[in-house]
Amino acid sequence: MTTSIPVVLAGASGKTGREVGKAIYHADDMNLIGAIAQRHAGSMLTDLWAEPVPIVVKESLAQIQDPYAVLVDFTEHQSSYQRICEAVSRGWDIVVGTTGFTSEERESITQLVARYQVGAVLIANFSLGAWVMEQLAKQASQYFKKAEVLEAHADTKKDKPSGTAKRMAQLLADSWDTPVDAIPVHALRLPGMVAHQAVVFGASGQILTLRHDVHDRSAYAAGVLAAIRKVRSFSGHVVQDFGRIMDPD
Repeated sequence: MTTSIPVVLAGASGKTGREVGKAIYHADDMNLIGAIAQRHAGSMLTDLWAEPVPIVVKESLAQIQDPYAVLVDFTEHQSSYQRICEAVSRGWDIVVGTTGFTSEERESITQLVARYQVGAVLIANFSLGAWVMEQLAKQASQYFKKAEVLEAHADTKKDKPSGTAKRMAQLLADSWDTPVDAIPVHALRLPGMVAHQAVVFGASGQILTLRHDVHDRSAYAAGVLAAIRKVRSFSGHVVQDFGRIMDPD
């Protein structure tokens, strides 16, 4: 019999956290043992998710004393960074969709992960379409030598540009051996948006547009579940390539 993977979800009341949390709760090989949402501490997930999930929401990770779990974090980077460090120091593996970390914070997380020999997945976008778009952009960048990145999200998203857009700009910069600042990135924050990204390549007499649209945050669930299942195999390392999550090997 396979042992269920214990999971603690931070960001349980957020739009993405709710969809990811429901997927975790219904996964046969996972056990959602805790949920964190600072503004809804003391509430039941049943009330937040409109589903019968009998878990009391906690204010902080310190209130959850289980010996091991995978921390799944979809929050804001100001609170997420400290929570991640606490989880890693406990020996917990981490799956993080929160963005906005500084380079210094990422380096600190990498060092902690190596020190405590836990697995870590830090990915800005867990949707399959975003990863496929990156692969297509890599191919296109071999033939086109100029492009701009466009992204649009709901006006509640605080970091701007998004982590996904920054990653795309870095991908193009690496392909062309040019500074990332040379790749223009345009960001919109408007009501009615969910998550949208395009990269527009230009050459004489033509343009090529690659675009990915997320209309529902359930698009991230399959990628997060795959990351939870594989994160222990990344012991001592921080994985930021979605392809390694989806690789069956």
